[in-house]
Amino acid sequence: MPTEIVKGKSPATPRPRVIWDWAGSALKNESTLHQLSPYIGKLKSSIAASLVSQFTNRGNLVYDPFSGSGTVALEAWAANRRVIANDLSPYAYVLTRAKLFPPPTLRDALDSIEHASVEAIKVHDDVDLREVPRWVRDFFHPETLRETVAWTNVLRRRRSWFLLASLLGILHHQRPGFLSFPSSHTVPYLRVKKFPRYRFPKLYEYRSLRDRLEAKVIRAFRRMPDLDFDAGRSCFCKDAGALALTERVDAIITSPPYMRLLDYGRDNRLRLWFLGAHDWHSLDRIVSPRQDAFLELMRRCFNQWKTVLRPDHCCVLVIGDAFSQVAKGDLPEVVSRIATDEVGGYVRVCEYNDRIPNERRVRRGIGGSTSETIVVLRKLGGRTGS
Repeated sequence: MPTEIVKGKSPATPRPRVIWDWAGSALKNESTLHQLSPYIGKLKSSIAASLVSQFTNRGNLVYDPFSGSGTVALEAWAANRRVIANDLSPYAYVLTRAKLFPPPTLRDALDSIEHASVEAIKVHDDVDLREVPRWVRDFFHPETLRETVAWTNVLRRRRSWFLLASLLGILHHQRPGFLSFPSSHTVPYLRVKKFPRYRFPKLYEYRSLRDRLEAKVIRAFRRMPDLDFDAGRSCFCKDAGALALTERVDAIITSPPYMRLLDYGRDNRLRLWFLGAHDWHSLDRIVSPRQDAFLELMRRCFNQWKTVLRPDHCCVLVIGDAFSQVAKGDLPEVVSRIATDEVGGYVRVCEYNDRIPNERRVRRGIGGSTSETIVVLRKLGGRTGS
């Protein structure tokens, strides 16, 4: 169970009555929209739902500046909140957009596949596999790869984010319903030693795309929440420390990309390639910043967020527990200190520490954060917080 830690609370600071109701797996109960495509460091949907429920009200505007796979954004929309989401990673942006702007019905989604198929057939023969890097070609049968390149080009041009995210969700794995040769699911590594071609020849045959994409979309619609398609939603792909919003928000709920504990570029490199982001090394320096760059990013964010967060409203951060050598302190403590002491205008209300079960981790049993802390900050009211 999570451990609550109340830090330096003045008598005038209201203590939120938080109910920790996310024990156990959310996989069988969450909306299948959350399962469009895998994402490392993904926030548990039941945690996101609980934070949205307890720190916002119906009709509020919720801002997630580091949206990742869009978990907070979708849970906020499903709870009848308005949503602004942002992430600098092209893959995260596509996933978040897909979840905030899905087709209204399964029939609409299948019709979109039909229309995209007509275009993909037209451009199929124009795909020159010699222009595809060898490391990408290694994952696919040539004809499967040609189809995948044609479809991704069409879906990107049509801005069909939902279908594009669904395609990325079946891009690699060893199961027959996926497109690649035997590979790990979340992070793209070939498994040719575990599944040698001579023993598993069918896993190396051509795999058609359209039927697999249709099956994926049908699975995505299996558990759809009751969504208000008239509710305000927006999604950006910008630097969170520089994104200037045009309206005040009622809450910021987010999980920043803390200190290179996860490599969002490297670990998503195959999906990023199909999105046109071919230089994952450079992307990692931005979306998976090292310690000094991360701390500077948080300074810029807290300054920017002061201009958009309503006074006396909360900024809720989910931060992995790590030690910052640069700032000489535990990361949640360091981030809180940046907000309250360096930037100012915030007061730390409380913290909650939650262990990350091994089964929720992408790299199970090895390095990385084994727990996370939810830091609750409140923007001061009046002149101090303006």
